[in-house]
Amino acid sequence: MSSNLLKHSPISEISLRELYLMQKKSLSEIAFILNVSVHKVRYWMEKYKIMTRCISDAAYLKHNPGGEPFKIKVDLTLEEEKSKSLALGLYWGEGNKVSSHAVRVTNSDPGVINRFHEFLLTICQVRTDKIGYYLQTFKDNDVDNAKRYWANYLGINPEKILAGKPIHSLGKGTYKKICEHGVMTIGFFNTHLKAWIMRQLGELGMVR
Repeated sequence: MSSNLLKHSPISEISLRELYLMQKKSLSEIAFILNVSVHKVRYWMEKYKIMTRCISDAAYLKHNPGGEPFKIKVDLTLEEEKSKSLALGLYWGEGNKVSSHAVRVTNSDPGVINRFHEFLLTICQVRTDKIGYYLQTFKDNDVDNAKRYWANYLGINPEKILAGKPIHSLGKGTYKKICEHGVMTIGFFNTHLKAWIMRQLGELGMVR
């Protein structure tokens, strides 16, 4: 398609801004909707000086077509502020901080897991279908009983918990009692929430 033809059959700036900036459509999706080539869409995007998204942002939108799967709550009550600080402290001590997208905490203490679970649900307002639960059990655990235990504690359906293949117990006595119901990992994978949490930890002086 020649440059002249592109110029004589323009795509309106309003349409492009609505589809690309408001509806978050990709260039190929816009081309399909308007029944034109991607080249033509790109030409008019440049003509109207509409900046295109970087690859990482485009990939994020592709994996989250419905928008952000979380919404940070603002104007927290004093009790919620305390709960947030405690959850961030737990994440600093027990959470995965290396990955750029994994918001994940692992522990055998249901109190720790439940506290972080509540943080995800009430402060971060994460979509419940996006939270993952992974249970590592040991050969001397009753897997079904362990799943029911954690499900009851977290207020979720036992079927939402993915249990790994039981492994050999790593100890006896006190350790065995602590891991009576296995070790739970609760996780949410999202680069934007992970970045927000790391900023919060930085503001608290926990990471640099």
